[in-house]
Amino acid sequence: MATSSLFEVYLRLRPAAAAGGERFLDVEAPDRGFPKHITIRPPEPDRRKRAVERFAFTRVFEERAAQIELFQGTGVLPLIDGVLGAEGREGRDGLLATLGVSGSGKSHTILGSKTQRGLTQMTLDVLYQNIGDLLVDPLTSSSAFPSIAAADVSEAQMFPASLYLDTLYGDSASLSSRAQTPGLDGNNSFFGTRQRYTPNVTALPSVPSTDNLTLDVDQTCEYAIVVSMYEVYNDRIFDLLTGAAQNLKANANRRRALVFKPTEQSPDRKVVAGLKKIICGSLEEALMVLETGLMERKVTGTGSNAVSSRSHGFFCLEVKKRHRATRGPWASSTLTICDLAGSERARNAKTAGETLAEAGKINESLMYLGQCMQMQSDNQEGNKRNIVPFRQCKLTELLFSNSFPSQNQHHHGSHHRSPQKAIMIVTADPVGDYNATSQILRYSALAREVTVPRIHSVSSTIQTGPTAMHSHSQRPGTSASGRATPSAGAASYIARMEDELDTALGEVARLSEGLEVAQVQLQEEAARRQAAEASWRAAEANMLALEQELRDELYAEYEARIEKLQRQYKASWDEEADKNDERLDRKIELLARGISIYEDPEDKGEEVVSGEDGRVRALEDENAALRRKVEMLERDAQTRSPTKKQRVLKTRKWGIENDPIFLDSP
Repeated sequence: MATSSLFEVYLRLRPAAAAGGERFLDVEAPDRGFPKHITIRPPEPDRRKRAVERFAFTRVFEERAAQIELFQGTGVLPLIDGVLGAEGREGRDGLLATLGVSGSGKSHTILGSKTQRGLTQMTLDVLYQNIGDLLVDPLTSSSAFPSIAAADVSEAQMFPASLYLDTLYGDSASLSSRAQTPGLDGNNSFFGTRQRYTPNVTALPSVPSTDNLTLDVDQTCEYAIVVSMYEVYNDRIFDLLTGAAQNLKANANRRRALVFKPTEQSPDRKVVAGLKKIICGSLEEALMVLETGLMERKVTGTGSNAVSSRSHGFFCLEVKKRHRATRGPWASSTLTICDLAGSERARNAKTAGETLAEAGKINESLMYLGQCMQMQSDNQEGNKRNIVPFRQCKLTELLFSNSFPSQNQHHHGSHHRSPQKAIMIVTADPVGDYNATSQILRYSALAREVTVPRIHSVSSTIQTGPTAMHSHSQRPGTSASGRATPSAGAASYIARMEDELDTALGEVARLSEGLEVAQVQLQEEAARRQAAEASWRAAEANMLALEQELRDELYAEYEARIEKLQRQYKASWDEEADKNDERLDRKIELLARGISIYEDPEDKGEEVVSGEDGRVRALEDENAALRRKVEMLERDAQTRSPTKKQRVLKTRKWGIENDPIFLDSP
């Protein structure tokens, strides 16, 4: 099966920081053109145990190579041309990555220094210079921003750069940027206090110049440039344009991890969903967004590098284009610039605690990256097609998921999208750590041989047969990884044994580092567990004390309430009893005033009847006495004047309770 190279791998050597140190890496003089091969010799104590190794790269840049030479010699311009796409052709995604040991010059290559621009800044400059008036400004074009936002497939939050920067910085004074980029003020180190300062893009370096570099820009199209940034920290994806550094203490533990997944608009292609994307209408806006994202990136100082990245940084430059006349849908392709964190040994870097755990995650992700490269290289050499295990960590998933043609697109006949084209720049220190550098060089040599299988029809596959899979050409005397191979016999056996021993020693070293990290993590977890258990016990005791205190408080409150109710009931009872007694006394008084007791002399010896019967009987006796009195008065009147007509009024009806008697005399 025909193959095409996925990675173009370039090696850049870092100038020696100081005199001294044994050089173990040499560049072979080329027969013609540029140097492509290097030889590494183990240090003096290990020369009898390890073999001399030879690696091949697309091109080797020696210590004296300048930034502009690297920009022009590594194929970055063709990579940008592929992202833009020629007339009538859709753009192709590109990847520019750096790989190397911590302190070998990766960030300097990608981001530059205080006096020179890096590949990222030069890429932005070339893009904006060549697109020129074809660039759409979302503020002046009313239809551009909604259409660009609608065409995005990653469920992103999209903003114009002017709105985003005004919201983030406002009208603050223009000071030097504190990001790990060129033009920094040394007194305002990014690794000190993190305050929000407006990046001053005019203070950034403008060299090397890219004015003479041209791109193939389709003049019938209009373009929009969308910038996004994220990092892979501890195997989790975080957005770098959220502005969390403005309030670091409040937002340190509130960063939300993003998901790398297919979306509704990209079912056959994975994207980082939920990113904040900025539409940049000028180079100055893009540089300010870059500075803003770099201020959020995780960095710290270690024993091997004073400014060490603790995460893999991704700077995504999305180029959208559409036809100017028809203004149809936006086509999109992305150039991803990846600054991989450097591998480091805990013994040399003198890391501990959280920094050691971060280093363990970084080394683990780079180990998986090497495994993926090794597996793809083995697939080239043999008939057996093994699956590349790129889903083991977020880094390899981001780098490899979109690097192969989608089988679903081929089988279902959907729109075919070309896999991304990648350039890897490996940085090495010739007088640095031999073990770490040799391991990285093995990864990079394997990366050069990583291929993308082209999908052919069934008939062409049958016609070509299995011999097509072995059609790569190799340099005589070299292996697929670029190493020198001895002639034959005992030398070959010794070399293989030495390679196996070196591999075993590297694996032992890697496992030892992993063990150290695991032990530190175990101690930290044990300490956290003990602290949690002590906190739990203290909380339980506190809860029991609070429960008892609450019970006592409630008991006292209920007792007080019951006592109060008892007093209220007793007072009400006494008051009601007093009222009843008073009412009874008034009744008795009224009864005593209305009743006069008549004593019959004849009946003195009889028993006095009390109560209601006694009252009735007393009234009857009184009535009888009054009748007798009236009769006696009538007899007396008749006896006194017998000749006068006596008129006696009839007695009125007797009343109750001392009703008087009125008599009319003649």
